[in-house]
Amino acid sequence: MGNIISLSRVLLFSIFILSSCGITFEDNPRSLSAELPDTLIEGAVTTTEAPSILETVQIFLAKDSDEGSMFLETVEREIEPDGSVNTILEQILNGPTADEQERGLVSPFAEGSSLVGTTLEGSTLLVYLDTLDGFPTDDSASNQLAFAMLVCTSTELLKGIEIDEVLVLLRRDDQTTAVNAPVSDGEPPADGEAVRCSNYLTYIQDSQLPLKS
Repeated sequence: MGNIISLSRVLLFSIFILSSCGITFEDNPRSLSAELPDTLIEGAVTTTEAPSILETVQIFLAKDSDEGSMFLETVEREIEPDGSVNTILEQILNGPTADEQERGLVSPFAEGSSLVGTTLEGSTLLVYLDTLDGFPTDDSASNQLAFAMLVCTSTELLKGIEIDEVLVLLRRDDQTTAVNAPVSDGEPPADGEAVRCSNYLTYIQDSQLPLKS
């Protein structure tokens, strides 16, 4: 009997001590893992970088017709947007993907030309290249088509920006020179003058009309 009384006193004393330390008791147990941050839960997957957000954009590439002539065709690309049009126009210089090539899409560009940057002056987009080495030189039709892809993508397919004409420039050694773009339609532009998509109607299908510019 004395042992039972002594044990009861020990239990009462222990409860008193725990209560004085601020530790409370609950009738129903809780899952502690529900209150831990994810990084402390075993098996949790964490990352320090936000997932990439891709944006679907459109560009013009070239395609062979049944008659052997070339025309512009709209294709979609998924890119990581950077707030500029540079990433979109770079897709043109990169040429068609393997899947696009199987669909008959081609590009007159060769390796050698890179996009330096772009600026917008009013409704004129200035496209700066480092060289014209990637542009055709021995075939005037292919050369026209190369400029048509850049110009018509800029004026007709870029969203959220109003562009009427495009001026291509070379920037090398801190020197900037305007390029006289070859055209297939309309009067040849004056030296260093911007061009419009309407200057390349030869490569536009009826389904793509009317043009914005």
